[in-house]
Amino acid sequence: MLSSGKQTILAALAISSLFAASCSPGKSSSASIKDSVNTTTADSVKAVTTVARLKNINYIPNELGKVMVLEYHLIGYPEDRWRRTPENFRKDLQMLYDNDFYPVSVLDIAYGNLNVPAGKTPFAITLDDSSAGQFRYIEKNGQLVVDPNCALGIMEDFKKKHSDFPITATFYVLPAIKPTLRLFAQPEYKKQKLEWLVQNGYEIGSHNWYHSMLSKLSDAGVQEHLSMFVKEIREFLPDYEVKTMALPLGMHAKNRALEVSGEFEGTKYNHQAVLLVGSVSSVSPYSKDFNRLAIQRVQAGEHTENPETFMKSQIKHKTRFVSDGDPKTISAPEKLKDQLRPGLEKKYNVKWIKEEAELARK
Repeated sequence: MLSSGKQTILAALAISSLFAASCSPGKSSSASIKDSVNTTTADSVKAVTTVARLKNINYIPNELGKVMVLEYHLIGYPEDRWRRTPENFRKDLQMLYDNDFYPVSVLDIAYGNLNVPAGKTPFAITLDDSSAGQFRYIEKNGQLVVDPNCALGIMEDFKKKHSDFPITATFYVLPAIKPTLRLFAQPEYKKQKLEWLVQNGYEIGSHNWYHSMLSKLSDAGVQEHLSMFVKEIREFLPDYEVKTMALPLGMHAKNRALEVSGEFEGTKYNHQAVLLVGSVSSVSPYSKDFNRLAIQRVQAGEHTENPETFMKSQIKHKTRFVSDGDPKTISAPEKLKDQLRPGLEKKYNVKWIKEEAELARK
């Protein structure tokens, strides 16, 4: 499997063939970011560290295991490197459901606010570029309805059939790109679609004003493009706060601090999470290595580094995140003690688990 750096570069080069982005390169001072993750919970709890014995259960909690943030682009025909057919998108959801995954939001992962049933593994869905195949209206019997074969229609149908699988997703949209990718490619319904998503529990995230590579922009240019995204979205959703951003082509700004916050002509932006281009599964949000300003994603598709590949590997090697069912407790195998982010034991109960087989040998 390719290294994370090589995967990001190859993915960026491949995605770039889909776009003709205009950029304004300029000089910029680089800045390093040390992520200070907000580790507060709704109700702070006194730190308790224990070693628990588990018996008569068919799973072992591991909340220091890996999670997947899935990355989709086009939904349509034919299946391709950057396109998933409706049938295969349905297949992906069924695979996740059948293998005890549980949908959460990007922000839930970013801040470790994971209220996930015991034995389940959290995951998030992201869709980049706002093409029509992600959200399309059609007429049926004289009424406007969501196309059952677009990504949104497929997710809504799956959710109705599986009440224990509350699907949500973040749509990383483009407000000023070519018409086929501009806010779902039905201009007469732009406002209606954005309102529908927000009213029904989906998130709208920034994918830049028109998909320009931040690495080629000056500091002023980065702030202009990210602020203009906010300004244009607020034309449709005046009170909406854009909280997350997916890097166009996976390329960082020279000054990475400007990916998080900045201002242009009185419009400000403040991103609480920044997403990269796949394909790599993310470490647990409780891990010392987790960075909410550089969240890894797994790109869906029939290629080698896809969600099914990562899932099988994580099941085989017991490296996937498995919930203990208690959002106020972090449970994980005792051998992973050194992976816990320092300070979390002040906010959560922490349970280090010894499997029965290990205890029997002692």
